[in-house]
Amino acid sequence: MAKTIPRISIIIPIFQHWELTVVLFDALRAQTLSKELWECFIVDNGSDQVPDQSELPDFVTLLECPTPGSYAARNKGLQHAQGELLVFTDADCKPQQEWLELLWRAYQEQEQPQLIAGAVTVKRFHNGKPNPIEVYDMAMGLPQARYVRRGYAVTANLSIPRQVFDTIGTFDEQRFSGGDAEFCQRAAVEGFPLAYLPAAEVLHPARDSWQELITKLKRQKGGQVRSGPAPRRAKFILKTLIPPVWLFWYALRNPKITARQKATVLRVQTLLWLIELAETVRLLANGKLERR
Repeated sequence: MAKTIPRISIIIPIFQHWELTVVLFDALRAQTLSKELWECFIVDNGSDQVPDQSELPDFVTLLECPTPGSYAARNKGLQHAQGELLVFTDADCKPQQEWLELLWRAYQEQEQPQLIAGAVTVKRFHNGKPNPIEVYDMAMGLPQARYVRRGYAVTANLSIPRQVFDTIGTFDEQRFSGGDAEFCQRAAVEGFPLAYLPAAEVLHPARDSWQELITKLKRQKGGQVRSGPAPRRAKFILKTLIPPVWLFWYALRNPKITARQKATVLRVQTLLWLIELAETVRLLANGKLERR
């Protein structure tokens, strides 16, 4: 009997932290949607140590992408994907059990091709009291609903019909950050809107160290200051020079954290802004882009 062509292709880039995939693979194994309907590619992007295909679950196919950057890795997955719906998440995430089933149902109900963004909930995956960095990341990290209102979504939980790629092309491989927003905005210009499906939820682990927050900030700032059209870069540079009052206000209005935690978030955000200023100056002086 001929093998059934999958209807969904899951594409996941990874760099170095293969130990985090234990949670991801368990979550994919538990999906309510039949495995006959989907395939999964995990694309290594230059890790020091890469497992053998035989060490991975039987529903996962390993690919390798030597070109640095997660968007280049996603494009590598697209070259092999057979599905009509391309689903993206990250290697450290934990999709909820009905994640694929809800995305597939929403896709089938579309009257015209649309991008589908699911919710991304940042939380602590382990028991115990969160440290200040985790408190900050759970309060401020990856607000997908707000992103969608602005016309884009993060690839930690983003589904895109193949027709969109066929029409507008793939992700911008020159970017180490911001390629998801650029793609969503390019798709919107070509008539492919972005829908939000909060029930199709993915959990993302809270960052727990200063180094992780700073690495993320430098990656994002590199994408803002050194990628895209000059007017866009200038806008981000000017925005960096202004104290992030809107982020302070967002933290103060956040109903999910206590008053003490809000004070912690404000302190962390202030320090991050000072680091952001320094990083902007470094990049303008032609400093090296941070990959991760």
